[in-house]
Amino acid sequence: MSRGNITRRGKRSWRIKFDVGEHALGRKTRYVTVKGTRQDAQRELTKLLAEADAGTLVEPTKITIEQHIKEWLDDGHQLAPKTVERYRELAQNQINPHLGAMTLQKLKPVRIKKWYADLLKAGGKNGRPLAALTVGHAHRVLHRALLQALETELISRNVASIINPPPVDAEEVEILTDEQVLTVLHKLEGHSMYSIVALDLATGLRRGELLALSFE
Repeated sequence: MSRGNITRRGKRSWRIKFDVGEHALGRKTRYVTVKGTRQDAQRELTKLLAEADAGTLVEPTKITIEQHIKEWLDDGHQLAPKTVERYRELAQNQINPHLGAMTLQKLKPVRIKKWYADLLKAGGKNGRPLAALTVGHAHRVLHRALLQALETELISRNVASIINPPPVDAEEVEILTDEQVLTVLHKLEGHSMYSIVALDLATGLRRGELLALSFE
């Protein structure tokens, strides 16, 4: 007997019904809607059955990207306080306005690619273009948040690992060695500029982006 079947729901919409397997309360059935062709639905059914057999099939959840990032940062996960602060800022300004309302499980690589393009075009303050370096920082936050979601079985793959962030121009970055960074921070200890320089060294923000921040 087949463990799954596909039913047309619309012109390009299909409902997949499949048997997950034995559970404490009996056999469990799941339903998934797929948009595209019947072949797309068939491939999705094959993938879902394979994940069910391998024990990697995740339970459906409606948690959004914004909710997950907030919970992840609230827990800290051994991140330094300054890192959590910077990650919150990137989430608030670059991630949530574009992706925050999406559920974790519906985020696809093509949507991340569009997100990069939107940030580069108008992701900065007052709709200005955003530097590729800062887009990369936002990508890092999303990637780490999705990695945590993968580890806790909220998602079955980290889609931020599939699409690379936009390349950074060589002129955009002047890299200091670890020893040079420590020397700069040591010489600035007790100085009013210490927190600003430390943040810049940790994040690579441009001057304009630093000046737009509020230090209290």
